[in-house]
Amino acid sequence: MGYKMRTKVFRGLNFLLLAIILILVLFPIYWMLVTAFKPKAELYRPDPTLWPSNPTYEAALHLFQRTPFFIQLRNSVLISASVTTIAIVASSLAGYSISRLHFPGRDFMASSIFFTYLIPGTMTLIPLYVFMSQLGLLNSLTCLVLSFLSFTVPYSTWMLKGYFTSIPMELEEAAMIDGCTRLGALAKVVFPLAAPGVAAVGVYTFTMSWNQYLLPMLFNNKEELWTMPVALAGWIYGDVFMWGEIMSGAIIMSFPVLLLYFLGQRFLVAGLTAGAVKG
Repeated sequence: MGYKMRTKVFRGLNFLLLAIILILVLFPIYWMLVTAFKPKAELYRPDPTLWPSNPTYEAALHLFQRTPFFIQLRNSVLISASVTTIAIVASSLAGYSISRLHFPGRDFMASSIFFTYLIPGTMTLIPLYVFMSQLGLLNSLTCLVLSFLSFTVPYSTWMLKGYFTSIPMELEEAAMIDGCTRLGALAKVVFPLAAPGVAAVGVYTFTMSWNQYLLPMLFNNKEELWTMPVALAGWIYGDVFMWGEIMSGAIIMSFPVLLLYFLGQRFLVAGLTAGAVKG
């Protein structure tokens, strides 16, 4: 077998492997979309169908008519947006301080943040519950915002610390020589160059908050305070799964994350390109 033939065979096998992986990745999404439009009689048949014979919006209508789904959607948006905003501001300032400033206890603070991130989340459930109970914050959205920040800020701070460290100190010093204060140099020089890292932190924080199930389920027992993951789990009655309603809600729940990743990807590329051409 010649070199050209081996190259063609190798490329063909690669293409076949990628096609199989793509099918495996996309099929669950396709199945979720198809299931959302199947009538109930077709959902529970012993022989599943790859396409609904009579597509219907019945499951989506039940989702909005029988539960306060719009309110639960609003709760998820408010909580995720608040956590993302606060985490970006707090972790940016904390990461910058640890990477740039010299003060007593800096190394201890950096190590503490790192070890806090390493603690398994399940180990903090009881302390968090007791703490929120003593503050009288249970059954509130504020409780969830503070709880989510307890595990998103440490990771975000550690991630941005490494990103700020990679930015040359000379750029910041040059801005301060030209008359900028430290905050001015931070806002005009460091933050624009750190835009890809900040965007990555924002995407991570929003995704973690949006998909969180355990804390909202434990800390809030009122249906109007549920978030979307808890609301979708509410459509499971014992051993009966309301697949139509669950899949309809999952489709709606997927849109904000997909949009964020799409916009975040463009922002990451723009930030890296801008940082490469600035002199």
